[in-house]
Amino acid sequence: MLCYSMTQFIKTKQPKTRLKKEIGKKNYRESLPNSIKIGYSNYSFDFWPDTFATTEEAQGEFFQVAHKIGLKESTIPSIAGVNTLLHEVLHGIVYQWALDLGDKEEHTVNTLANGLTTVFVDNPWLVDYIKKHSNV
Repeated sequence: MLCYSMTQFIKTKQPKTRLKKEIGKKNYRESLPNSIKIGYSNYSFDFWPDTFATTEEAQGEFFQVAHKIGLKESTIPSIAGVNTLLHEVLHGIVYQWALDLGDKEEHTVNTLANGLTTVFVDNPWLVDYIKKHSNV
């Protein structure tokens, strides 16, 4: 289960955004590519309506066999969406590199996703630095 309590204490200047009504669902999807490469596999994104998740509180889900990452569409253009995407990517890393976390996987992934989201929000220069120095 994904916990967003960390967003309560993040103090950051919000970028200017258009109202949700003006953006439209298609544009939410356009902010992400069709898939993400983790290890040797590409995982396509599935966008869910708020009522579609396999558990009521799920914001996203990693499907290792189907090579998909499901994301709740309404969260995509938000800090919750960033956190969810990082969370599911971390599940992909755990799977691709065969990390044996046992029953600690969800807690570990959730903690790391929350920590990374906070670091990226509190240090906006970091993403640009990573892109610049990793030849992306």
